[in-house]
Amino acid sequence: MDVNLYLILGAIAIVAIIFINHRNQKRKVKTMLEDAGGTQLIFLTKAVEKKYKALAEILYEGGMEPVGPNTGTTQRDILVQQLQKLEHAYAAKKISLRTYDDHLFTLLEKANKLTVVA
Repeated sequence: MDVNLYLILGAIAIVAIIFINHRNQKRKVKTMLEDAGGTQLIFLTKAVEKKYKALAEILYEGGMEPVGPNTGTTQRDILVQQLQKLEHAYAAKKISLRTYDDHLFTLLEKANKLTVVA
């Protein structure tokens, strides 16, 4: 009878350990997922940087922003003006990062069409 009692108590202890471990792991995963909320912001920032770099390579000669005044006579000049307005609006916190990313995407599409046509 003593052996059966020890076996039953051992089985109960093992089930309790498994239950407690499962609960702790569930809590760890939940906190990890909550902490990972900022990860999307990092990926979005990287995407914005890549889009801006691609736009700078297409619109600016050698990837450098022009120093002189922009005449706005060609399609490329118009896109440069739009990009500069967009940069100023984002720097002044008038638009969100998501909106900035969306506008950069549309400008990049226009710039890619510009290089294909030219």
